[in-house]
Formats: sequence, C-alpha cells, structure tokens
Amino acid sequence: MTRKNQNPDDYINSFSEGVVPLLTELRAFVHATLPGVTEGMQYGVPVFLNAHGVPVIYLLGSKRNHVNFGFLRSAELTDPDGILRGSGTPSKHIRVIPGQPIDEETLAAFVRQCAHIAF
Repeated sequence: MTRKNQNPDDYINSFSEGVVPLLTELRAFVHATLPGVTEGMQYGVPVFLNAHGVPVIYLLGSKRNHVNFGFLRSAELTDPDGILRGSGTPSKHIRVIPGQPIDEETLAAFVRQCAHIAF
C-alpha cells in the first residue's frame, strides 16, 4: 500500500516496528553508497536520485513485514546471477526481510551501478 503526499520520514514511520528500522537502515545505506544522492517522494514512496538527477532507487515497505529495495531503471543494470525480482521491465527489486542478513556487497554493487545512469 502506498501513501500519497508524505515525506520520506513520515512514510518510514508509518510502518510496523519490524519494518521501520529496516527502512531506516536501507535509506542510510543508499546515502552512504550512492555519491551525490538526493531523495524525495514519487508515487507515494521514497525515491533516490543519483547525481545526474535520475530517479534510480525506491524503498517500498510492506505491511507483510518486508521491504522491496527497488531499482527504477533495472534494465540498465548488470544482473548476471538473476538476483533482481519482479515482472516489470524497467523496475525490479530485492526483497529484504527484517531479521535476515542483508548481502551488503551485492546490494552495494547494484547501487554503484545506479551512479552512472543518465537521462
């Protein structure tokens, strides 16, 4: 369920106790990993723009206790191991579940690829 007309903090804090820390951690991870990142809201979810101003990453919280760490231009990313999930052509994601380890190395590799996407 997406929420309209909110800022990223309001969006994150609207979820359950299990999802809020994960959304917060993933948000910080994007800021630490993607040079020149800015953030905003699009389609009711937090979206991160790279230094070129291109929306490249989104965070979609779920009431079912997980977060989709999404890539808006996934067709432009190299994914030789087929890690990204989803049926959309331009947008795919990695599902992250509270309490389960995050493969930060793999996630960072996808995030770093997003730095080079331009209009």
